[in-house]
Amino acid sequence: MLDIRIFTIVIAFVSLEGQFIVSDAKDDYCYSVDKHPYLYGGTKTAYAIGDHSITNTSVPNCEPVQIWMLTRHGTRYSGKSEIKNMTNLLPKLKKKIIKNHEKHGRGHLCKEDLKGLKAWELDPNVSEDKPKYLTKQGELDLKTLGARFKQYFPQLLNLDSNDLPADKYKFRSTDTQRTVASMDYFINGLFGNVSLNNTEVVPVEQDTLLKLYKICKPWVKLMKNASTNAEVNAFIDGPEFKNVVRQVSRRLGFDEDLPFKSVLVMYTACVFERAWVVDKLSPWCAAFVEESLKVFEYEEDLHYYTHDSYGQQLSTRVGCQPLQDMFKHFTKLEKGDAKDEPQGIFYFTHSSMLQLFLTTIGAAEDSTRLTASNYEAERSRKWRTSYLAPFAANFAAVFYRCDSAHKVRLYLNEKPLELEGCEMGVCDWKYLKQKLEVPGFHCDIKFCEV
Repeated sequence: MLDIRIFTIVIAFVSLEGQFIVSDAKDDYCYSVDKHPYLYGGTKTAYAIGDHSITNTSVPNCEPVQIWMLTRHGTRYSGKSEIKNMTNLLPKLKKKIIKNHEKHGRGHLCKEDLKGLKAWELDPNVSEDKPKYLTKQGELDLKTLGARFKQYFPQLLNLDSNDLPADKYKFRSTDTQRTVASMDYFINGLFGNVSLNNTEVVPVEQDTLLKLYKICKPWVKLMKNASTNAEVNAFIDGPEFKNVVRQVSRRLGFDEDLPFKSVLVMYTACVFERAWVVDKLSPWCAAFVEESLKVFEYEEDLHYYTHDSYGQQLSTRVGCQPLQDMFKHFTKLEKGDAKDEPQGIFYFTHSSMLQLFLTTIGAAEDSTRLTASNYEAERSRKWRTSYLAPFAANFAAVFYRCDSAHKVRLYLNEKPLELEGCEMGVCDWKYLKQKLEVPGFHCDIKFCEV
């Protein structure tokens, strides 16, 4: 994983009629020459920036018999409203920032950052006609992911000349371009240019396995409730974001604070562009120092915490369907009923479902709730969407048949998943069943029909 260099930022607050005056000791910070820029941006984090590699798949006196995976789609383009804002607002902001520096002598961008901004043009592939479509990087994300898993588990994922993937593997995706394409590229990474007739794409109104959060009536109603957004809105209206707006405005040469919408669209361009082309920095990231990027990152963590995780009591009930599916398959293997069981089961979904699932199994739970007022206290929080649910995030569970007790090995983004009672991601199957009995074996979603 890339090293992270933390810049010392001295920020002084002086309250004056509701305004925040900022003193930033990093006026000379130059993003373009930073060897270790801050690259984390919540669910818009590029998977490729991490050091993803499973180094150990062996379990003593055991053999792997099935792999079950839940995978988020790869890097995508932004949504329609975001594309519209970037198209309309960024060229105007670009002109004003350059004018501030060159004509008025205001602003603190270094010459390299200013040069990058001058040369910036929005990617011509970004189109309102193709919102949230998989990008070229997203195709590569999934193809290389499939290829690596083939290397990790050759016993399960290698085919001889007489094998047909349809006989041994199950693939299912939600009904969106980005997930279907992600599934196709993953398959290509596993088996090359094969044609499968058993891939399944389920319409959203019928998809209780991978997109229940879109059709569960009480959940949908809860997500629309103003109280669900209260903590996020309070954080955006709080001192941390006021400070970000002031710092960005000053850094770019504006005498008065920019509208929050303008700061947000620059941040949106920053996080998406550095994910679309991972070996190139976005000029818009130069508007932010590291601390500002971390404030935005916390806002997204807080959003998903209160929408798809421990901030809602219903989360484990909405996220239990994939766990129940995994438990059903593993239980058949435990009982020796493996005649019709595939060697690999692969599901392709979205960040919300992955996060709901991780909440259901009790992963990355903090001892203190994330709120609008504890940003400082939660800098070392476990619930970090940059690590948990970046583009192409994936959860893998491998069932091992052993000489004595069966084992299950858990991975999140190609690293052993830390789960209470398991050692380096290796769990006794008996223990896992007991620990997750209610969501795993008693996943009742009838409440969704109310």
